[in-house]
Amino acid sequence: MTTILEGFAGPGGLSEAARMLNLGDTLGIEFKHDACATAIAAGHPRMQADIRSVNPYSYAGVTGWVSGPPCPTYADSGKRTGRTDYDIVLDGATVLGDTINAEIGSPADDAYIAAYRKVRDQRSALVLEALKFAIRLPDLDWLVAEQVPAVEKIWWEFAAELACRDWESAAVVVLRADDFGAPTRRTRVFLLAARNRTLDLDGLPTRAVWGTGRFEEPWTAPAFPYTPFPRLSMATVLGWPAGVRVNTRGGRTTPGGNEFWPGHGPAPSLTGTARSWYRTDLGKPDGYLKPWEAGLLQGFPADYPWQGSRTCQFQQAADSVPPLMGAAVLGTAAGVPWQDAIWSRLSELYGVETGDPDLLRLCDTGRTPREQLDLFGEVA
Repeated sequence: MTTILEGFAGPGGLSEAARMLNLGDTLGIEFKHDACATAIAAGHPRMQADIRSVNPYSYAGVTGWVSGPPCPTYADSGKRTGRTDYDIVLDGATVLGDTINAEIGSPADDAYIAAYRKVRDQRSALVLEALKFAIRLPDLDWLVAEQVPAVEKIWWEFAAELACRDWESAAVVVLRADDFGAPTRRTRVFLLAARNRTLDLDGLPTRAVWGTGRFEEPWTAPAFPYTPFPRLSMATVLGWPAGVRVNTRGGRTTPGGNEFWPGHGPAPSLTGTARSWYRTDLGKPDGYLKPWEAGLLQGFPADYPWQGSRTCQFQQAADSVPPLMGAAVLGTAAGVPWQDAIWSRLSELYGVETGDPDLLRLCDTGRTPREQLDLFGEVA
C-alpha cells in the first residue's frame, strides 16, 4: 500500500530521500515522460499524469504528501510572472480552504480552478496543488512542499490554512544544499507540517524560520547557520584538479563573470543551462559537464539512470531536490531521525567519513566569519 504520495515527483530527488530514510512505499505523480522513465529505471514508482486530474480522495491510507511544484515563473532565472500573480494564488488558497469537501469537477472545485485561468502562466497556480492534496487526502499525517525562495510567503499562507484545519505544527524554512554536504549551493524554501506532532527543527541548519500551529500565532525564530556536515568542493567530488576553471557563459560577459574555480567550494545552483558549462583546460566539447556529473553534484549516485536527451537529463537533474537536503526535511516532517542517513549517503557518494556530531561549522552565508558571528553569536 502506498504510504507516501509525491506530486511533481520528477526523476527522484525526494524519492531518493524517502528511500534513504526507509519511509515506506511511495508513488510519484509526474507529467513529463523522460522524468518518469528516469525514476522508474531507478526503482521509484511513477504515474504519468497531470496532477490536476488526480483525485486525492482516492488515496486513503496515504500518510505522507510530498510535492515540489515547478518553479520557472517564480525563479530568478525565469520570467518571474508568478511573483506578480501572488494575490491570485493566495485567493485560490483561500477558496481551497473553504471548499475542503469539494469533488473534482464540482462547481465548488471550479472556484479554485479559476486561479489557473487568471494567472499569466498556469505553472504559477500549480503551487495550489500542494495545498489541495494537503487538505483532501483522507488520512494525511505529515507533508513537505518545496519551492524557490520567492514562494516563501505563499507557503506562510498555506501553513496558516493548515493551522486553521487543526494541524498541530507547520513551519516554513529556508535551507541550502551545501549545508548538508551537497557540493551545490541550491537554496530552497520548504513548507513542513505535522497533523498531530510538534515539528522538531533541532539540527536543521536554517537560514530563515517561520512557524504556526493549531493554537499558535505565527512566529519567527533566529536562523541557525551551523552544520555538522562537510563543505565539499565541486572539483573534489568530480575528481578534478583544484586549480581548474569552469566557464558557465561561453563568450558572453556578465556582471558576475563567466568563470569560477570549482576547487574553491560547492558549485553554483544548477539549472538546465549547466549542460553548457565546460572546463577551460579541456575546452569544448571535451570539457563539457556530463549529465552524471550534474547528478552527482545534486546528490545522486554517479550511475543514476538518467533518461532522455542530454538536454532533458540536465534539466531533470537541475529540477530535482538534492536528496541530502530532502532527507533532512522528510525526516523532520515525518518525525524520524535523518542525520545518520545523510552521513551514510555522503560516505557512499563522496567517501566522506562520519563526522563528530558535536563539531559544528559555520555555514557559508556570503559574509565573513566575523560578520556571521556578530549576527548569530558563538556556537553554544
